[in-house]
Amino acid sequence: MKYSIAILTVIMLSGLFSPLSAQSFEEARNLAFNGERAKAREICKVILTQDYNSDVALLMGRTYAWDAKYDSARVVLKDILARNPNNMEALDALTDVEYWSEDYEKAIEYCDVALKINPKNEDFQLKKAKILHSNKQFEEASALLEALVKINGSNVEAMKKLADYRFDVLKNKVTINYTLDHFKSVNEDPWQTLTLSYGHKTIIGTVTTRVNYAQRFGSTGFQYEMDAYPKISENNYGYINYGFSQNTMFPKHRLGAELYHSFPNAFEGSLGMRTLFFSGSSVSIFTGSLGKYIGDYWISFRPYVTPGSEGTSVSGFLTTRRYFSDPANYLSLQLGYGISPDENQNLVNPDLSSKLNLKKCSMNLGYDHIIKRTWIINPSIGWSSEELQPGKFSSYYTFDISLTWLF
Repeated sequence: MKYSIAILTVIMLSGLFSPLSAQSFEEARNLAFNGERAKAREICKVILTQDYNSDVALLMGRTYAWDAKYDSARVVLKDILARNPNNMEALDALTDVEYWSEDYEKAIEYCDVALKINPKNEDFQLKKAKILHSNKQFEEASALLEALVKINGSNVEAMKKLADYRFDVLKNKVTINYTLDHFKSVNEDPWQTLTLSYGHKTIIGTVTTRVNYAQRFGSTGFQYEMDAYPKISENNYGYINYGFSQNTMFPKHRLGAELYHSFPNAFEGSLGMRTLFFSGSSVSIFTGSLGKYIGDYWISFRPYVTPGSEGTSVSGFLTTRRYFSDPANYLSLQLGYGISPDENQNLVNPDLSSKLNLKKCSMNLGYDHIIKRTWIINPSIGWSSEELQPGKFSSYYTFDISLTWLF
């Protein structure tokens, strides 16, 4: 109270209300964003006793909301709307108030009011989709985002949320994948790999079980895997993998873990590792990724760093995707140098540490397309030139196709 009286006295004595109130408002903004919200509100109250200003009232209303004083926030923000029913910032703040207080129906109402004023406002479309999802109206949330990305496929947040929300409507995913590696200059029968996987969206994230069947060197073998992508927070999720095989063409045990974080300006990064256990040996590989959405494109780089007795091996893969009106419709191009532990066809040598030091260049072109919201087809073709032993190279072609059923 003393703080308010002191400010009011200065303003009244100065005779320079406008410049001083502007300065005081800037001070209130700085205090609010630095966590001193009570002081910020006191300054706002003093300014508003002299002359009503919707920006000042909006700041005061938001500080109430940030402090979970929702009733006070409603009083201030509704007063702004009473004076100007088309104030989009006040509608945005009131939507947040109702969303944070878990009155989802009321929050949706405010979104609808804003979208009636401006039907093309993508921020309110995204906000409404998020609230619908929180209200367990998964079908409506996905439909709203699908309509949005059809109009603007460059909306990164809409694309990411649609990819996530869609699996709340269709919680199950079955994928069958077939891969053929055809060797050009080596007297070797084609390698064949068949994979069947089942994924289910759970309360903590997507969990997938997978069976890999391979035919190489005239023999066959199975590998069993499980993946989990637990959601940690709004901007963080993880990756956990375990694989097991009793056949030497696969690692006996495979462990993987990674943490992903979404940064501002459409960046995403991660840090993780893979550990592969063979009979009598093991190797640990450190990895990470850095990706960014640029318009309709997603560009990502992933390195692999493997310390070993023969030195540290480094490989890297650059991936570009061009999206077409849906997160499941895209053309992808991957350029790689070195060996990736995430590709099973590379893991046929128990002495993997020596294999990782051999040179390899690769290129892969693929296309993902969703059909009637329940089927995704993904054909791809690749070329690789791999060093079999120092100075001796062999090239091969990879043909791959997968079909996914969502239900």
